[in-house]
Amino acid sequence: MQTIEAIKVFWPAALTGIICSLLASLLIVATKRWHGAFSMDGTNGVQKFHTAPTPRIGGIALAAGFLGTWFALPHGFSQGTATLLGLVLIGGIPAFAAGLLEDFTKTVSVKVRLFATAASGLLAALITGYWVNSVHVPGIDSLLAFAPVGILFTAFAIAGIANSVNIIDGFNGLASGVVLLMLLTIGVIAYRVDDTAVLNLAILGAAVVAGFMAVNYPKGFIFLGDAGAYSLGYYVAVLAVALAMRNPADVSPWAMLLVCGYPFIETLFSIYRRASRKRKHNPGCPDASHLHSLIYRRVVSRKLLPYAPAWKRNAYTSPFLWVYSFIPMLGAIFWPESLGMVVVWLLISFVVYQRMYRRMLRLSIYFRNRKEMAS
Repeated sequence: MQTIEAIKVFWPAALTGIICSLLASLLIVATKRWHGAFSMDGTNGVQKFHTAPTPRIGGIALAAGFLGTWFALPHGFSQGTATLLGLVLIGGIPAFAAGLLEDFTKTVSVKVRLFATAASGLLAALITGYWVNSVHVPGIDSLLAFAPVGILFTAFAIAGIANSVNIIDGFNGLASGVVLLMLLTIGVIAYRVDDTAVLNLAILGAAVVAGFMAVNYPKGFIFLGDAGAYSLGYYVAVLAVALAMRNPADVSPWAMLLVCGYPFIETLFSIYRRASRKRKHNPGCPDASHLHSLIYRRVVSRKLLPYAPAWKRNAYTSPFLWVYSFIPMLGAIFWPESLGMVVVWLLISFVVYQRMYRRMLRLSIYFRNRKEMAS
């Protein structure tokens, strides 16, 4: 009952978040002729699937949504929701700033952005007081129990999730839709364990994302950009850490990894693919061999909608990955406290990903052979 009453109190703040992020997104799109020289994402590049330059400063719209939400909250209510949100937003400043600088200048290196997201993770752990101090693995737990080690581990874990969300940000609504599902999943788990503060923050975050997504999907009038992707990944990761640490008996840190399963698996596989000797790619270099890229080219563009407008083919790609991303989340929802089931579900998610990827590669070979026979 306490959780339900808290939801009734903070819903105006959620509505404020939707409206602020929506209006800010529309404003950015409407004024692009004035800032477009600095803020546009061009169409040249191996990971570019849009056909017209588009503002990539959606992070500003998200910031407007989160700030509007914070101001609209009744401060001091419901176990410190407003206070916790304020601390989380402060911690995200380094990641947001580095991402926004990259969005405007296109000159910030991958290492600098990784360091900035780690700095946000470190700052969040220090000011919120939530960091990973146990993963239920003998030996490692002894190290994490030493606060400096646990804090540094948390900082890099948060940085990893923030960068993984940026990696899957390749199509209209893909990253924002996945983040929306992740936040709702965290909210469901928080509701089950009666953690009102984390539940509130999850729903408020989802509201802000929904406002942005109304302009981003399906036609992609605005993109998240690095600032948006890093900020959302950071926000999800911090809530995941807080939920696990606030409820150690009911929520395993591994279950929180499952919540972020799709971007986590995509990142690991991308590092392996790029670093393999056969391909000789730098792990930090972009490529067009992500699962979402292959689905776009081999399934949507070749089989489902070969004659559809580019924006429609772009938009039809994201739902495939939304569905897949929910597979590991199901394990987190139903067995958040069971390490054994979480590990099993993580393995299932890996297997499903690998099978999907192999299927995309077989389709690639099939279409290439058909093209050679036709010529």
